[in-house]
Amino acid sequence: MACLRICIEHGARAAAVQGVTPSRIDRTAALYIEARWPPPRRFGQVAPGAYVLVDPNADALDGEELKQIAEELQVRLFGTDGRDDLCMLTYEGDEAEVLRFSCLAEAELLAMRGGEPPPPVGRTRVVTRDGVQELASWGSTPRHSGRGEAGAEEGPRMVWRGVYNPVAERFETSQPQRMAREPVRTVIEDGDYMKADLAMLDTVVAALKSQPGVRLHTDFRMWSLARASLRDTYHDRLSGLTAALASRVVAQVYDVPRDLPFLAIAPMRELLRSVFSRIEVRVQDPSFNIRAVPANLIDGVVLELSGADEVQRLLNLRKFLSGRRQYLELKLRQGVAGVKTRREFDLCRELRLSAVSGPAVSAPLEEPFPDIALPHAELPYRPRAAKA
Repeated sequence: MACLRICIEHGARAAAVQGVTPSRIDRTAALYIEARWPPPRRFGQVAPGAYVLVDPNADALDGEELKQIAEELQVRLFGTDGRDDLCMLTYEGDEAEVLRFSCLAEAELLAMRGGEPPPPVGRTRVVTRDGVQELASWGSTPRHSGRGEAGAEEGPRMVWRGVYNPVAERFETSQPQRMAREPVRTVIEDGDYMKADLAMLDTVVAALKSQPGVRLHTDFRMWSLARASLRDTYHDRLSGLTAALASRVVAQVYDVPRDLPFLAIAPMRELLRSVFSRIEVRVQDPSFNIRAVPANLIDGVVLELSGADEVQRLLNLRKFLSGRRQYLELKLRQGVAGVKTRREFDLCRELRLSAVSGPAVSAPLEEPFPDIALPHAELPYRPRAAKA
């Protein structure tokens, strides 16, 4: 399995290059690949300019064939004269990494040629009509790295943020949040995310047993759920969760791109939908394509606000909330996490969202929130202020 990405060197795909529109590029490329990729080989377009290729009779893509495809597409789209406008990147790896590569932004792909960001695990090549350049061979350094957890004896400290319903003016659920004591920069693999997710689930189950009245969230990373080698571990742990406990848990899937990948649908349905009564996806792209999500798979979408630029945060929030009508039509909830300012909170309240969380809503607590009624004017919630 491999992924072929067709990029445009000069200018974003949102604008036409020399009169060639993005839709024409995708239409021409799809027809050309279909002609050049006959059965038993298969291909499918998963995003603009992104094609998943499957060849059951090959161990790797043929570099010479790729070069010929790039050369002929360049001629078909832009003619023989002038600059090289078309650049192709190919990635070969396991299915989860192939799918992840298909969702990367075009600017990030083109920047990979300079080494920042580094290519993902697997084999990454840049293909133009002049030749094929190897960016990373098999077994290359993973591109995903982040803040690792402290040693086992220290571990990350788990705290809780309240999830507030501005319409009912009460805290209805609690969201666990990891607080690493002494983070170290390290590589994080899919299996590491799974272990962290299952550790969070253990903490949530323990809290449910000790506090019978609370409702809690727990996290599952989409790319780890989609990895076939990890599904049995997820299944074994989730199958031991009783229906009574699961009914008080909101399963929230994070690391979800703008378009929910096809390969993530079955794991979400089989592993989560069969256990939890409520499933949400947590996204950072305010233009999340809700229409592409199959019916009855999820119950809501949560936008996670990030970054320090307040203007950009508000723009992202407004863009997400502009789709309010279609969410109502689909009977899906909208929520926002990471709310830091009163302006952000008031915007959510004006549109009557049912789930808002973040520093502007509550301070982190050592214990989950019980069902607390609190006027919105008194937020953020702090235990000492409430007792005074």
